[in-house]
Amino acid sequence: MIFVSSAVYSVVSIIPAVFVGVPDEDTSLAVFPAHRMVLDGDGFAAISISAVSSFLSSLLCVPVYYIILLAGKSADVSPLTTPVLIAVTAYLILLEDDGFGGSLAKWKKRFLAAVVFLLSGVTGIISLRYFYSEGISMLFPILTGLFAFPTLVAGMNSEGIPDQRIKFVLPEFKNVLRGTVSGLFVSLFPGISSGVATAISVGRGDDEKRYIASISSANTANTILNFAILQSAGRVRSGTADAFLYFTSPENYGYLPILALSASFAAMAFSLLISVPAMGLFSRVSPSKLSRSVIAFLVLVVLYFTGFEGIAVFSVASAIGMLTLLFRVRRIHCMGAIILPAILY
Repeated sequence: MIFVSSAVYSVVSIIPAVFVGVPDEDTSLAVFPAHRMVLDGDGFAAISISAVSSFLSSLLCVPVYYIILLAGKSADVSPLTTPVLIAVTAYLILLEDDGFGGSLAKWKKRFLAAVVFLLSGVTGIISLRYFYSEGISMLFPILTGLFAFPTLVAGMNSEGIPDQRIKFVLPEFKNVLRGTVSGLFVSLFPGISSGVATAISVGRGDDEKRYIASISSANTANTILNFAILQSAGRVRSGTADAFLYFTSPENYGYLPILALSASFAAMAFSLLISVPAMGLFSRVSPSKLSRSVIAFLVLVVLYFTGFEGIAVFSVASAIGMLTLLFRVRRIHCMGAIILPAILY
């Protein structure tokens, strides 16, 4: 049940991600690429690209899963973690570019990206090592502040979601393949998220469809292949895999790829069916009120699970996340909260 839920979530999570926190035109370049498609009336196209990409990725993961099992302990690349994370960090920072400025503007933007990375990293180190609420990790308030809060704030000034066209769009297979490979990369190394791997594979490109197909494929591939790494190398790479380990032995995971394929197909069909009424629902709700309501809900959840220490961490993380909008740099640099501790420890 845990595995099926995570596989389904990797597919259907695109729906709220697309329609919640849609910004105005002035800030759209600094947020999730799917929001730019929503502003153009192509929200359904974004969902169809994402859902189909996830299903195709699960299909590609079936042979990859069993190849990893055949690799056995050699699939454990933990000794390479530190140099890989350092190289990934440097590459992400160098990806920042100011298309309308000269060399000085380009390096200024890279410097600002490095500032965001370091601030996020220091916050992650301090919070994860020293701040606990009855033994509960501060990871939730950190990530909520760094990523969710800025997205919701960006959507507060939106005038609303424009009329959406019901246009089914298929992803390009090369983007699905690129995302699946990225998902494999994520499953091998701790500290690297699907977003980081997708940013690496996409590079400086700003094609929304390419990005959505890649990150959706990466998310699904990562969800599935985490279990292959657990079964072959004994390494836990996700909370889902860790929880699943309590209920069954890794030797019994061989059926999971087929189960994931079935769950992904059902989730794809559900996403396409539910997206039409979802578009109508979100278009009738005030974006400002919706964003404020979600922020209030998140604050209450953070307070309930992590106490006032969590609220303090959430506040600092939110301020750092807002810097990405101010500096107009990619929010992926906020993953420093995970990457820097992984490098140092």
